Amino acid sequence: MASAAEPLSGMHASGLPAGPGLIATFGFLRDPYRFLDECARRYGDWFTIRVPSVVPFVFTRDPIAIREIFLGDPEQFHAGKANRPLGAFMGERSVLFLDGAAHLRERRLLLPAFGGERMKSYALAMRSAADDAIARWPVGELFPIHPWMRSITFDVIVRTVLGLEDGPKAMRLRELIRRLFEIYASPLGAMFALSAFRIDLGRWSPWGRAVRLYREIESLFYAEFERRRNGDNAAREDILSMLLRARDESDAPMSNEVLRDEMFTLLLAGHETTAASMAWVIHRLLSRPDVMESARAENARILNGAPVEPEHVGSLKYLEAVINETMRLNPVVPNAGRHLEAPAHIAGRSLPAGVVIAPCIYLTHRHPDLWSGPDRFKPERFLDSRISPYAFFPFGGGVRRCIGAAFASYQMKIVLTQILSRVELAPVSGYHARSVRRSIALAPSDGLPVIVARRL
Repeated sequence: MASAAEPLSGMHASGLPAGPGLIATFGFLRDPYRFLDECARRYGDWFTIRVPSVVPFVFTRDPIAIREIFLGDPEQFHAGKANRPLGAFMGERSVLFLDGAAHLRERRLLLPAFGGERMKSYALAMRSAADDAIARWPVGELFPIHPWMRSITFDVIVRTVLGLEDGPKAMRLRELIRRLFEIYASPLGAMFALSAFRIDLGRWSPWGRAVRLYREIESLFYAEFERRRNGDNAAREDILSMLLRARDESDAPMSNEVLRDEMFTLLLAGHETTAASMAWVIHRLLSRPDVMESARAENARILNGAPVEPEHVGSLKYLEAVINETMRLNPVVPNAGRHLEAPAHIAGRSLPAGVVIAPCIYLTHRHPDLWSGPDRFKPERFLDSRISPYAFFPFGGGVRRCIGAAFASYQMKIVLTQILSRVELAPVSGYHARSVRRSIALAPSDGLPVIVARRL
C-alpha cells in the first residue's frame, strides 16, 4: 500500500504519524473502504494522509483520542475549516463550514426545524415519495436501486426543505438541481474538492457547467426567498419557510446568501448521504435472508397491513438496529475532521497547529477492541446494549454532530418500511458490492443491482 521508503509504523520524518505515499492515497478515491483497511493493517490506529495543496489529515481510530476530540474546545478544534473543501459543493456560509460563535448562532436558528416532533409533519411526504418510486420498479428485471433511493430522498428534500409544489418553476428548479448534482457525483466531481480542479473553461467544461447551473439555481432561490418574504409565509411548515421566519438574538433574519448556502447544504448533504445509507441497508438485507425475515416479521406485527404512520416509527426497533448496524459497517462518510488552531496533545500524542485531526468513522466502527466480531453483521448488538458515542458515530460527534441526523434516521425508517411492505427484492447472482464515491457519500458499486421478485 505504501512505498518501500516509508516506515511501517511510528512517526514520519515530519513528526506526524506515518502514512501512505501520494500514489497509494489515490486508493481513497477508487475504493475507500479497502484503502482504509489497508492503512489500519499497515499503520495501526494512527496514520497521516498527504495530498498536495491540502493540509495533512491525521486519521485515528483510537477511542480515547476520539473522545478528547469530540469533547475538545470548539475554538481549538475547528470542524468548519476542516470541512472547507466541500464548500465547492455547498457554499461556505452554511453551518457546516462555520466555527465558534458564528456556528453556534446558525445552529440555533436551524435546530427547531429538525426537532423530534417536527419529524411527524414530514412523514407523509417521505411515504409518498417512496410509494411513487416503488410503483415504477419493474418486476422480474434487474435494475440498479441506488439511483431510485436518490430519487426518493431528493423528492423528500424538495418537498420538506424547499416546500415546492408542482408547477413550471418547481420543475425547472428540480431539473437544474438534478443536473448540478450529477456533475458533483461524477468521478471528476470528487476532484472539485481541490481548488486546482475548479477551472472555468466555459460552459462545455465540467466546472464551467457547474458554475453556470449554480448561478441559475441561485437566481431562482433568491426569487423564491423574495416571493415568500412578500407573501403569506406564516402558515407554511417547510424548512425554508421556517428559516425565513427565524430571527437571531438581535432579531436579525438570515441573509439571502446564508439561506442560499443552507439550502445547497441541506439539498446535497441531505439526500446523497441518506440515499447511500439506504442502498447499503438493502444490500445487507439481501445478503442476510434471516435478517430480512426478522425485519419483515416486525413490519407485519407493527403495521398489520396498514401504511406506515408516525406513531409506528418509534416501535420499529429491529429495523432501527439493522440501519445502525449497516451504518456501523458501511458509513457513507468515512471520517470526521477538526482543524487544529493551536498545537494539541491528544491521547498522548503531540500534534502541531495547522493539521486536520480526523476521527475515522469507518475504522473505529470495526475496531476489534470496541466490537465483538467487528466484521460480522449483527443487528442484535444494537438491541442488547448501550453503545458509546465514541465507538459509534455515523453522524459525527460532539457539538458538530450532524444537525439532520434525526431527519435522516426517520426518513430511512419510513422508506425502508414501505419497501418491506410493498415488494420482495432478490439479490443478483455474482454481484459483489464495493464502496464507490458518489458525490460526498460512499455508495455500493454499480448502483446496487437488484430484482423485484414480486409485489406484495
